[in-house]
Amino acid sequence: MRIVCQKCAAAYAIDDRLISPKGVRAQCPRCRHLQLVKRDGAAGAPDASAPAPQAAQPASTPRPAPSPNPAAGNSAVATEPYHGLGVAPGADQRAPDPLFDGIGASPPAQAAPAERPAAKAAGGNSGDPLLDFLGPPPEAPPPPVSQAPRRPAAPAPGAAAAAGAPVQAPVACRECNKPLTDPFDQAIGTCEECRQKQDGALPPLTAVTQSSPPEGASSIELPPLESIDVSGVSSQAPALALEPRSGVRSSPPRPYVPQPMQPMKMRSSGSGGVVKALVALLLLGAGGGAGYYFLVMKPQVAGPVQPVTPPAPPPIPSAIQVVLSRWELRYLDLNGSSIERLEEGSKLLAKDQRSAYAEAEEFFQQALLLDPRNDAAIAGYVQAVALGRGSSIDKATFDEALSLIEAAEERSGRSAPILLAHANLLLCRSGNAQAVEQARQLAEEALGKGTDLEKAEAHLVLGRAYLQTSMGLATQHFDDALVLSPNLQRVQYHRALANESAGAYSLALEALKKRLEKDPEHWDSVATMGRIYLEVGEVEQARKLYEARAKAQPNDSRVLLALAILRYQVDGNAAGAIKDLRALLKSRQKYSEREVAEVLVHLAAAERMAGNAEAGMKAAEEALGLAKDLPSAHLQLFLAALGRGDAAKAAPHLPGIHGKIEDSALEKVLEGRLRLAEKKPAEALELFQEATRLDSRRGDALLLAGIAAAQAGRRDDAFRMFFQALQSDPARPSPRPVTTAYFLRPGETLSGMEGSILSLSSSRDDVAAPLYEGLLLFHLGERAGAERLFKDVLELDPNNAGAAAYLALLALQRGDASKARTFSARAVATGRQMPIAHLANGMALAESKQVEPAKRSLRDALTLAPTLLSAEVRLAELELASNRQGARERLVKVAGLDPSYLPAKRLLFMTDQRG
Repeated sequence: MRIVCQKCAAAYAIDDRLISPKGVRAQCPRCRHLQLVKRDGAAGAPDASAPAPQAAQPASTPRPAPSPNPAAGNSAVATEPYHGLGVAPGADQRAPDPLFDGIGASPPAQAAPAERPAAKAAGGNSGDPLLDFLGPPPEAPPPPVSQAPRRPAAPAPGAAAAAGAPVQAPVACRECNKPLTDPFDQAIGTCEECRQKQDGALPPLTAVTQSSPPEGASSIELPPLESIDVSGVSSQAPALALEPRSGVRSSPPRPYVPQPMQPMKMRSSGSGGVVKALVALLLLGAGGGAGYYFLVMKPQVAGPVQPVTPPAPPPIPSAIQVVLSRWELRYLDLNGSSIERLEEGSKLLAKDQRSAYAEAEEFFQQALLLDPRNDAAIAGYVQAVALGRGSSIDKATFDEALSLIEAAEERSGRSAPILLAHANLLLCRSGNAQAVEQARQLAEEALGKGTDLEKAEAHLVLGRAYLQTSMGLATQHFDDALVLSPNLQRVQYHRALANESAGAYSLALEALKKRLEKDPEHWDSVATMGRIYLEVGEVEQARKLYEARAKAQPNDSRVLLALAILRYQVDGNAAGAIKDLRALLKSRQKYSEREVAEVLVHLAAAERMAGNAEAGMKAAEEALGLAKDLPSAHLQLFLAALGRGDAAKAAPHLPGIHGKIEDSALEKVLEGRLRLAEKKPAEALELFQEATRLDSRRGDALLLAGIAAAQAGRRDDAFRMFFQALQSDPARPSPRPVTTAYFLRPGETLSGMEGSILSLSSSRDDVAAPLYEGLLLFHLGERAGAERLFKDVLELDPNNAGAAAYLALLALQRGDASKARTFSARAVATGRQMPIAHLANGMALAESKQVEPAKRSLRDALTLAPTLLSAEVRLAELELASNRQGARERLVKVAGLDPSYLPAKRLLFMTDQRG
């Protein structure tokens, strides 16, 4: 019969033969609830007080009706119903049934013969109204069941006849053909002995932890109804798969895998026959449930599997988005393929030409705009920027490239091209030891990841990283790079730079010549050779190099521009440079707008140098019309406006040069000059002091800091800074490249400051103000005015060693060695603790061919001030005849400390030529 749990509304089935007239206590295996179940149709239904189930339960499926149970004469003991179920058992006394002894009370002996035949005649099922439609039970015995425990002996056949039960034909065991007298054996179809042979004993019954039921009622644990419904399938049918609880399936049914059944839990110590009946009932129910699922529910086979939607790509890093938003303004009508742009950029990158690097930048930018997830485009762009711009890269471009490569490095998993591009970018800051060390680490990581070509590039990066610390390691890495990639032409170029940094200028020039033999159009090699010739004083060699190149390629604007730059920045011939530059502009249609803009910038610088400020401003403005982001044009306009004292016109051009020129200390000096023009001396003072911290060579920054301090009302601080400027190296030129796109006239940072120190004089007897005013004029190149002021100081203070030392230096510049010795001796006599006094005396003595006294004086100067590089160079020159190797080491040291100190490089080159 069908049972519904009163607590969780789960549906179950139970054989009527297991239910006594007084009922049986059934335990729900799902919620462990106990309730009373009776044989009549309403016994398993919940009372009015029980909550209704939440969802409709599946209808009971038809099952084979159990055979009648022969009654015995034992009397039943009435028990009180289980608390809370609201169902009372029958009150009449019945004789016990031997088959169900221990489970509950048996039906009365006098009622069994009348009730059960009537139920069979009516086609019912053990008196259960819910199962009456199933008809009479089948004639054939049910299929065999394994693992059934031994039950008590069956009653004699005569007992059933005496009770009026119909007599059935004898049934034989299908295994051994022995007649079966026991009804349970008949139902199973095999005898006890055969079952013992086939199967082992069942696992022990599980004890119930809840309180024991009242006397007179047994308790069993019910199997779920949906797992044992047979749905009208013949008892002979094989067991099929269990029906899932859900009625909807999204995939084909899985093959049936037999699952171990949980044994029913008996509340009273019953006989083994009950367990046999329950096991048989469970197996019949499993087969019936599977049949119901396939024959009644008719599950449908799932359709074709839909393709899985790939996950959404990760978002573009914000660092890349910020850069792309700026680049979009340059390429408003961009279309095409990112792959095509990437291939074009790679081809240009392989040319290893500065102009090709600039073009490659644009192609890689476009490739990234078309595909923001293309990390190869980022690597190519950063590589082109690093190799094309080198140390001249401005801060804004460097920071932009660094943010891109770091984002790509995190997104791509640190591939070899990304790591190498990052390393080359860091080497653009070769003066930063931390950046060089990081580049070395990135290159070492790339060695274990890339192809042979990428490994060769990694060795090249390592060689560049070791240039400043170990020439031997640098050379070894360059050799390894050539072994892996013999055609990597940049190796020869960087080997030349390595020789240059070591002071071996002859070897550097030879390496560059070899590089040009393989690629005569390699402009970087030409430009580097020309620069080395100029720095070592071989101006005519540089001129011949450019003229030969111009003859071979008359339309190469870079060579013609280099010749014009040499005329006004090295020769000082501004008029000749202006003529060459204007001739170059007559063929401007042959060149790109960027190239024309660069020519206009140098024309502006040459015009200003020639005193034509208006013409210079006009040329610079025209250059900005062609290239708005050209920092060299902004610099020329800034200097022109500042020279006229027009701070309002100079200020808009300051952002155009901030972080974009080669010299960060110079930027601070220029910004400080603007703040002075704006009457903000306190701000200017901080900027000049910062410039001094960035570059100790900047004597102009010290003088300007003193002027700013004086204007800010800090007189004592001003004269303290002037004294520091007085003790700085007077023979050391201002730090600037021999040729540059960011040209300033010598002393231009101090231009317009004349008289600002002299105005600080407190009386006619004050010697400090004229002394430092003379120092200002000395650095401005106004020798006559400086000499006059220094003499005035000596008249007021004959023991002023600073004035005497600078008068000696001015005499040396005029070629008057005699007066130089006189003033320098006076300076040493009155200022033995002043380094510049010993420096001036050593130079004067060297000019007079007094070598040993000159050496002693120069050593005294270095003892007092080890940073006096002019003393180092002059001492090395004097030692060349007696100690060539020591002199060379001294010169290499100076060139390493200050690459812009050209006298040291000139002397090194001459030393190599003589050797």
